[in-house]
Amino acid sequence: MKNLMTYCGAIIGLFVIVLSIVIVSISPSSEDLADGFQTPIIAFEFAQTPEDLAFLSGFGAVEIKNRQLMDTLHMWDMAYPFAYGGFLILLLLQLANSGHSIAWIGVPIAVLIIPFDINENMTLLSITQELSSDRSIAELLPSLHNNTWLKWGAIGLTISILSATFVASKEYWSAVISLGVALCFPWCWLSGSDPLMTEVMSLSTLVFFLFFIPKAIYQSWRIFEMVPSQTLKL
Repeated sequence: MKNLMTYCGAIIGLFVIVLSIVIVSISPSSEDLADGFQTPIIAFEFAQTPEDLAFLSGFGAVEIKNRQLMDTLHMWDMAYPFAYGGFLILLLLQLANSGHSIAWIGVPIAVLIIPFDINENMTLLSITQELSSDRSIAELLPSLHNNTWLKWGAIGLTISILSATFVASKEYWSAVISLGVALCFPWCWLSGSDPLMTEVMSLSTLVFFLFFIPKAIYQSWRIFEMVPSQTLKL
């Protein structure tokens, strides 16, 4: 079973990479973002005022194209939480299967990432629809704030539990990286979703996956090399 989860982790990790490339390739122009933001999707998720969404508002050619691209991005993003959320779930299950029961605490939290992310995407799609109709979005922004932090909060809690579990399993490099990433989440929240801090949190999460996905692929390859397929114990 442990070997099977390792293989599945590697496959889902590759799926995360593919979807990430697709989503980045769809991303709208990063021009005219609110001060401090560098990436359009983060600027959208953490918008606090209608002015923060000026790059999506109005009926100029650029703004219309940005809304269209953002809607396409969010349709692809409906699959994304199943990929990265599934990867986190498998990491926790591998650790739990190795006898580190603290990992079980993180499993239901990681599962919640999926509906939280989908709910956030639905809110974002609603906002672009309102912008396309030139209606006020002020009433939707508090809901967006709550839904965005439900998702990011669940991700942060999951990574925090992974960090504690890596300490228990004496995987200290993994623990240090996970802890460094996990600390960015409360820091960002306490900053009031400061644009710079939201970008740092997003970048640190990317670093987390860039470390653990290749690690999962390497572990899967090592198992494949050491254990003949006909005698592989799942």
